[in-house]
Amino acid sequence: MSNKKIAVIYLFFFIIPYILCLSIIGVSYNSLVLHALSWRIVIGGLVGAFGMFAVKVIAQRPVLIMYRSSTRKILKELLNFFILERSKFVISANLLVDFCLSIVSIYLVANFLPLTIILGRTLGWLVLILVISLTLASYLEFESLSIYTEKKK
Repeated sequence: MSNKKIAVIYLFFFIIPYILCLSIIGVSYNSLVLHALSWRIVIGGLVGAFGMFAVKVIAQRPVLIMYRSSTRKILKELLNFFILERSKFVISANLLVDFCLSIVSIYLVANFLPLTIILGRTLGWLVLILVISLTLASYLEFESLSIYTEKKK
């Protein structure tokens, strides 16, 4: 798999969904909690961090495949941060980054979107874009990232 293809798949399969999941955390939290920007934001950050961690665990196999296939150092470093099978330090760093980004997402959604939009169709649009992004990534290179391989005769 070429580095260019890995970068495109990484964009559609990880970066865009990661940003969308953070946005979903922000919209969901702000639609559920009336006073979002109080001490309760820490709870939202914790729930968001563990939710993002669960999403990353699901994607470990494709990340490992792309990591092994890439030859560019910067691409390897980006992929390396999302590999959770290594040390407790990397897992802790991932949780900390996700916690901070969840809080930032909650704060940005609360400050830049009016409550009528937060409670309206925002979540549906985010989920739709997430599904489209993941579908595009899967279409681009499903066989390379699949854990099932056919035996060729």
